[in-house]
Amino acid sequence: MEDESKCMLGAKKRAIANELIIRNADKLDADSLRSIKDPDEALRKTIEELAGDRAFDFLRDFASLGEADYKLLKEVFSEKYSPDVIDKLIQAGVLERSGEVVRFSIKALRDELDGSSSLAAKYWKKRMEKLGRKSADVYMFIECAINAGMLDDAYQEFMEQKQPSSRLIELGEKLVEKLKGEKRGYATRNLANLCFDAGRKEEAEKYYRMAIDEYIKLSKKDESKMADLAKLFNNLGNLYQFMRRNEDAEEHYDWAVKIMRELGMREELAVVLDNLGVLCINLNKLEKAKQALEEAMIIRKEMAKRGEGIPELAKTLNNLAVLYRRLKKFDDVEKCCKMVIDLLRKLSAESQEFVPHLAAALNNLASLYIEEEKYEEAEKLVAEALKYEALIPPDVRLKCYINAAKVLEKRGDNSAGEYYFRSACLAFNLFRDYGYSSPNFVMLFDKAEKLSNGEMQGDATIMKNVIMKFYYKVDTAVIPEGLQYSRRGEAILRAAKGEIFELDFKSEEDRTAYLIAKDVLAKVRK
Repeated sequence: MEDESKCMLGAKKRAIANELIIRNADKLDADSLRSIKDPDEALRKTIEELAGDRAFDFLRDFASLGEADYKLLKEVFSEKYSPDVIDKLIQAGVLERSGEVVRFSIKALRDELDGSSSLAAKYWKKRMEKLGRKSADVYMFIECAINAGMLDDAYQEFMEQKQPSSRLIELGEKLVEKLKGEKRGYATRNLANLCFDAGRKEEAEKYYRMAIDEYIKLSKKDESKMADLAKLFNNLGNLYQFMRRNEDAEEHYDWAVKIMRELGMREELAVVLDNLGVLCINLNKLEKAKQALEEAMIIRKEMAKRGEGIPELAKTLNNLAVLYRRLKKFDDVEKCCKMVIDLLRKLSAESQEFVPHLAAALNNLASLYIEEEKYEEAEKLVAEALKYEALIPPDVRLKCYINAAKVLEKRGDNSAGEYYFRSACLAFNLFRDYGYSSPNFVMLFDKAEKLSNGEMQGDATIMKNVIMKFYYKVDTAVIPEGLQYSRRGEAILRAAKGEIFELDFKSEEDRTAYLIAKDVLAKVRK
């Protein structure tokens, strides 16, 4: 079988040599070349007679590229070869030039050559320097560097990559297999992070564990590596929390906390304590959550006094507010919320990126005041949050609408129905687009129906009844005669009869009507 494979490979090389001889019959001693028995020697001799003594070696090195920029190829390969070898190979028809790109004219020839990848790696590096760091070029450099044994170069480039892709992960796996010691640990950690960011959870776990094993070995020789080990425990804890393996997540956070406390890693410790605190809230381990978050808050306040980590302090205080609410320590909730709001007001004045967080914090405190029946205070907070309505993400905006509706309803204001209607429509859209199941949009439509009037009341009635019938198979009461409704309600009713409808939408409420009508028409016409 092995002899048969060798014969087949030899036949390919012989065929390529013959093709080159035919193309260049006027330049070569065809009979002499055809008389060479060894196919490898025949191919080499043919190419060297066409383009010079080192032409075959040049092609072997060029095979790692396959194709390249003409000028850049000359610049890089002139380190080892005479620049005119490229032009001779083009004239002989071994290579071809199209514009500024040089490639093999006989594609099969590249497959028969295996040379060093070091020049190819230098080519891609030079190309990145000249044309910019395009991902495809970076990946080619890493691959060629690995193949050429230029592991330090491949490692340095790989460690700079933070955007995951299947190709990059594949190269990372190949690199990790060849590295040793500290660099293997760092590269494995980066590979695990890339897998995590790409949603490849099982592979991320595998490489985090490999990195942890490396750092345990390194830490036995150099205790300073314990800091990296602690960070890896936190990373793996985050992954386990994402995978809902909460007990594993808690265990790894605990290990990270223990090491970071011993090493005095205060800033990193605050990050892990935040993660642990949120996890313990979800696990209903409220006392442990309290210890973690209050310790994190102390560290964050120390940092804030130095003018550092103010957004992170706001995050910790917000997590504490959630915890205190679970513990029914409402005075502490209010205190935390007010501190968060003060911090976020200052940050939002400097950058709009903090506005959504400010709106959420304002609405959280408003929710507390509504529970405590402090409606005037709640109204002021919701009004402030809704000043930023255009900048607030839909889920936060929805909560603001509901709180606004509750305050207005308590006051007996007719506009409560409008806010219930807006919240119902937004809740349905979030359900339809992203699968959000809370809050209950049917109940919100019901509130809108009872508290509004005119066309809005009619639209709410139609939306509620049609959703119940076509989405939940519950046949509700017949829509009353003489009901007023807008173009939204009309579009939905037409769709329910299987008729074509038209509806341009300029608002979230219009979009809700359009989505319902579109879904209903598809169901009716099945």
